[in-house]
Amino acid sequence: MSVSSFEILPDDILYEIFAYLSPVDILQSLFSLTKRLSRVISNEYLWNIHIGDTTMSLSMFNDQCQNILKLIGGRVVSLRLTLIHVIGGWSFVSSYLQYHQITLLQRLHLIDIKPHEFDKLLRNHVIKHLNILLVDVTSSSSFNCLQIEGVYLAKVCSRMPLLKICRLPFDYNDINVNQIEIVMRMMHMIQSCKLRTTIDAHLLRYLSRLRINCMNNISFHRIIALLSSVFGQLCRLSLKSEAFTSISDPLMISGDIIQQLCIDRLRPTATCILNLLLYITGDFEEKIIFNSFFKVPFIHRQRPRVFIQEFDDQDAGSTYHCFRVYTLPYNNAILSSYIFSTNLEKCCQMPINPVDLFPRADTLSLRGYKKISCVRDLGNCRSSISSLVPWPSITNISINHSNVLTAATLESILRMAYNVHTLDLFDDRGMLLRPILNNHNLATLINQQIKSFEIFDITLTLQNAQRICTLLSNRLPNLKKLSFSICDAYARWRWTPSSIVDGKNKSTKRIVTLIYLLVDQLQKNSLCYVSASPIRNTLIHLVFHI
Repeated sequence: MSVSSFEILPDDILYEIFAYLSPVDILQSLFSLTKRLSRVISNEYLWNIHIGDTTMSLSMFNDQCQNILKLIGGRVVSLRLTLIHVIGGWSFVSSYLQYHQITLLQRLHLIDIKPHEFDKLLRNHVIKHLNILLVDVTSSSSFNCLQIEGVYLAKVCSRMPLLKICRLPFDYNDINVNQIEIVMRMMHMIQSCKLRTTIDAHLLRYLSRLRINCMNNISFHRIIALLSSVFGQLCRLSLKSEAFTSISDPLMISGDIIQQLCIDRLRPTATCILNLLLYITGDFEEKIIFNSFFKVPFIHRQRPRVFIQEFDDQDAGSTYHCFRVYTLPYNNAILSSYIFSTNLEKCCQMPINPVDLFPRADTLSLRGYKKISCVRDLGNCRSSISSLVPWPSITNISINHSNVLTAATLESILRMAYNVHTLDLFDDRGMLLRPILNNHNLATLINQQIKSFEIFDITLTLQNAQRICTLLSNRLPNLKKLSFSICDAYARWRWTPSSIVDGKNKSTKRIVTLIYLLVDQLQKNSLCYVSASPIRNTLIHLVFHI
């Protein structure tokens, strides 16, 4: 197409063309082509920009900021920044946005921003007109070790008066610290920063929906106290928490607490979505906290329907009374097999569309004991419990213990969950991996269906790894990603280097030989990328991208 042809195209057609091109391509190829295109690009077109990725260098990030934001930063309405491995990334962005006296930025999504950079952002005038602020951090982010998420929430609310949607996933580290001391320190920190312990509702006057995800009972009480003033204006409250507590804990979460601190503060027409996972010590016999949920008014609501369910969690230990309080539809992406109880089966009228019950589910987490749990029923296609699972939506399956299911049950589940491509096996007794690989039908099904297989088998050591890996490569040649851990020696949850009689040098040679073996086997079909790293209680962790 000639330059003159571009000149006669209406603006709407130009906008459609821009949608197929990256901002860099548009600016490099079209910006200087004609005066009209330059005017449309810099003064009329509204931009949704994404800068950065997980592999972008600092210099490349700076170049993109300069080439894009310096020219069109004033017309950007949505900006997504991936700041992984980018030091001082927000400083680059803000310096180029300063070239524009007026900005139209309404949506800002930050991925792995650093705490000191986030502090700079909160002092920048650019954020005052934001409607949406989304912050995501990686597991290694230093935000996960700070005890100040309440302070950040208060700062954000006080400095962004037009904010409608906000996501701040900051946690805090409470290891080896007394719970009450944490709360007192938090309140002291908030007060020392001259911030209210309860947010002024006028700062969030546009807020109508609120989703709270509390990491424990301390986080629950702190965040409820911080946001209680806005509950009366909400049309929807979503509350999620996983708490380990005791019957004598002054910061426990009970039915009365939920009713008084949350439900009673909402408007009668407001919807409350619950997903509470509670582990209680000292309450096995009387079950006081468990029974408290049956005595409160909100439990009798029909929309959304509230369910209370006990379960036996092996990971929590025998001292905890475990139960879940949740509402349907259940919006979590991960479905625990504990949810599929006879109680749920009785309350759901058949026929029912499982996707309506679990609209966002994509992962099935299989837990429990195969002789007494419902996992066996889930694998029975004729079972009414199995009919409650949204099988076509499931793309990931995790098996959380050796005694959860048999190889035959896994085969039945995979045939119903025909879209599953990722399998995560935690074999803490070494009882599942070999039966799976030695079952011809199951191994064939996994080879056809599974693209990513992650394995933790406690009996997989340097002594037997070569034999098991040969079996894996022969049985599952179609895998695209294989991840597994090699334990130093089999000594149930203990790291015992002395069990390797060959010494460190020969152990290293075994690892290298093993890597060569797998690369040689797997490269017969396609390319293979290998990464290795040590993890706790293991000698080495290997990941193969094929």
